[in-house]
Amino acid sequence: MYAALCSEKTKFFSYGWCVLGAVGAIIVPLLYLLTSDTPKVGQEQEILSLCLQALYLGHPAIIVASAGYFGQEYSHAALRTTLLTQPSRLKLLCSKFINMTIIVVFTGIVSSVLGLIVLYFQHDMEWTGTFIVRVFGSISLVLLSWIQLAWITSALSIITKSLIAPVAIMLPLALGLSHMLFSFFQLAKFLPTLATMNLFSISAINIYLDKWSGLAVQFSWVVLLLMISAWLFSYRNVR
Repeated sequence: MYAALCSEKTKFFSYGWCVLGAVGAIIVPLLYLLTSDTPKVGQEQEILSLCLQALYLGHPAIIVASAGYFGQEYSHAALRTTLLTQPSRLKLLCSKFINMTIIVVFTGIVSSVLGLIVLYFQHDMEWTGTFIVRVFGSISLVLLSWIQLAWITSALSIITKSLIAPVAIMLPLALGLSHMLFSFFQLAKFLPTLATMNLFSISAINIYLDKWSGLAVQFSWVVLLLMISAWLFSYRNVR
């Protein structure tokens, strides 16, 4: 398994779209904080809100990285070669999802730490232990949402055997299509990109699902799509 994880890590960082997504998940939130016009003396609520808003902007980058990582196997017809080096499809699938999770967590931690450093120097306030614990608690839930979003995108890539299709589905939803659909259909709040909206807000917004319900709904999407993708990956012929 260790050799498979090392191989998958190399495959991730050797593909441009994956690297672009990982770097974008760090740079975009950082640029948002650096360019945001906020008072230099901020309250705890304002600082935490800025941090969460910045991390929300990392969604598109996570989608691109996840779609690129799994989609490259199909877009470059590399899956047959990959299966020759790792015949066990279940082991290969597990190593890919584990590797994707590790990269998303690492990327999220780097993005969060850099963002907090920027906020520390931007705002003149005392960072108490209680506030730091609250910040890291909120960030942990956000990173869990990032992981689940990466799994959903990866599963769609396997189901559609494509790099483009999951991006075409998930990226518009993350960039505002889900909000547009929600203005017409209330059931749109159960979409994976909209279910966790309250994770990125300090005060709960009643029109959206609460934090834990939102994570549960998003996890339901993960379970459903992973089951379908795992079954297809295990039994579908490879050209």
